[in-house]
Amino acid sequence: MTGIILAAGDGVRFNDSTGQEGCKALSKINSIHLIEFALNNLVKLNVTEVFIVVGRFGDLIKEVVTDNYKGINIFYVEQPLRKGIINAFMAALTHIKTYNGIILQLADEVFTEFNAEAVKEVLKNAEYDFCCGITFEKNREKIKANFSVETDVGMIIKKCTEKPNVVKNDIKGTGFCVFNNNCLDFLKRIYNEEKNTPYDLCDYMNHLISEGLKGLALCIAQREFNINTLSELIEAENYFAENREAEECIELC
Repeated sequence: MTGIILAAGDGVRFNDSTGQEGCKALSKINSIHLIEFALNNLVKLNVTEVFIVVGRFGDLIKEVVTDNYKGINIFYVEQPLRKGIINAFMAALTHIKTYNGIILQLADEVFTEFNAEAVKEVLKNAEYDFCCGITFEKNREKIKANFSVETDVGMIIKKCTEKPNVVKNDIKGTGFCVFNNNCLDFLKRIYNEEKNTPYDLCDYMNHLISEGLKGLALCIAQREFNINTLSELIEAENYFAENREAEECIELC
């Protein structure tokens, strides 16, 4: 299994909130870089190679992560056009010669009590074509700021909505996704760089569902923090400081 981490963003909102220029993916929680949280999840899943999509801060990320992280071979891919998540995903996918499924992660997304064992079970289950990691979130404003996931019996995904105006449940989608080869081959066939479609994860997963592919919404963590501003970074720091189990999780990193 191959991992892809998206780390090409300029972090404009984050830098505006801090008042200084820097690489958001290299910001720290308890001395752990944000991108290391994503890498450590992949270590727990026994991934052997990871492609990191980088942009203007690529050299800084390369200095920190290097070409090997805890036994994982690291490769770097430039995203020439900053045109959304799927454009970045495709930038990496076109550089991977052979794959047996892909695990996608965002460099600025942090999970507490990441459930690696549940993900491993899904990886062994040929019933699903893709999996979208979710958390259960009571604060629906946080779902509105990310994306919602509607499910059928057995947590089968019916629809994903980016930044929904109306939230119908407490399921919050995350950037942690697993796609098998059917999904990846389908994306290569339909992706249109000129029109930039599909654009975001929701768009892509809804295309997969319309094609008859089966997706599972899997709870992968107690909480998810998508770090876009300094206040969100502080919120995550405070959570780890106040919750013993989360603190133990970060120490394992």
